[in-house]
Amino acid sequence: MLIALVFSGIVLAASVSSAAGAALEGTETEIISEYGNQFFPVITGDYIVWQDERKENFDIYMYDLSAGRTEVPIFSGSRDEIDPAVSGTRLVVADDRRKNFDIYLYDLESGKETQITTDSKDQTEPAIWENTIVWTDRRNQHLDIYMYDLESETETRVTTSTADQTQPDVGENIIVWTDTRNGNDDIYMYDISTGKESSVVTDTADQSKPAVDGDYIVWEDRRNGNLDIYMYEISTGKEIAVSTHSSAQKDPAISEGKIVWTDSRGDGTNIYIYDISSETLKTVSTASAYQSNPAIDGNKIVWQDKRSGSMDIYLFTEEGPVGGEASGEETSESGNEAKESPLGSFIAATSVTMAYFIAAGRRKKN
Repeated sequence: MLIALVFSGIVLAASVSSAAGAALEGTETEIISEYGNQFFPVITGDYIVWQDERKENFDIYMYDLSAGRTEVPIFSGSRDEIDPAVSGTRLVVADDRRKNFDIYLYDLESGKETQITTDSKDQTEPAIWENTIVWTDRRNQHLDIYMYDLESETETRVTTSTADQTQPDVGENIIVWTDTRNGNDDIYMYDISTGKESSVVTDTADQSKPAVDGDYIVWEDRRNGNLDIYMYEISTGKEIAVSTHSSAQKDPAISEGKIVWTDSRGDGTNIYIYDISSETLKTVSTASAYQSNPAIDGNKIVWQDKRSGSMDIYLFTEEGPVGGEASGEETSESGNEAKESPLGSFIAATSVTMAYFIAAGRRKKN
């Protein structure tokens, strides 16, 4: 269906069709189907890491694609280990072994484990890019973002606002997070090289779950009444609506100019991908009604999937070029949703569909 508004002879149009994009070409593989639930997968190269509930507490497991069907428990203590994040051969987690959550680093090749934080308050939600680790920290009675440089072995407090800052991510020189200083959730960023903090988006609706890679920051955004995916180009300062379908899109992740997210426009929730350079929207997998929390690294996408009754981990490996309009494949919902226009963007949202599966479990939150 197409909605058109006419102002002084100018037509603004936006599609509100529920049609999905073309299917991404590649191979889907079940990585783990084990007793209990497996949550929050992340991927770097041939390493897939996730949070695992098979022993009735949360542990961290790893699967090495280069070694075949080999899964290994990395953190499997009697208390919870949560929030895995990876970069290269480095894994960071939040570990409750001391009866508060600390940040630990683990080298996936050497097996060396290093404790990064020792404060008696909780440190959670770690993210890592090469030598830089960031996390959410409760030591100041509210939630702040901290950073640790592995080369200099230096810890730095990034945010000092008395409001809460959470959900950090880091890519190259940029740290991003969700910030409540304005009374709702906004996205802020910090340039490590200059020490400068700046706002990314401060709309009166909530914006949360930012992710950063290269020149792009992505997040989930509630300004249209439901969750959509938006993007910010750091070099130009431009904000772009990536997906504004009337049902919910959430949990964005980005790698090498490709954005993946959880999308509820179909039956349940599925995984979608958008290629920034070709402006092409595709489905990654629709084999299950409950897929969520995708992560991406290059041509590999992982997510949690409930098709067998409990949450398992699946992998999709993309084959060949992404394509786009030149290959006759569909672009994003409006065909020009992510393009700049003198007219700006027109968002049509006629209904709110919040069909999203919230993974059951006992994941400790701030």
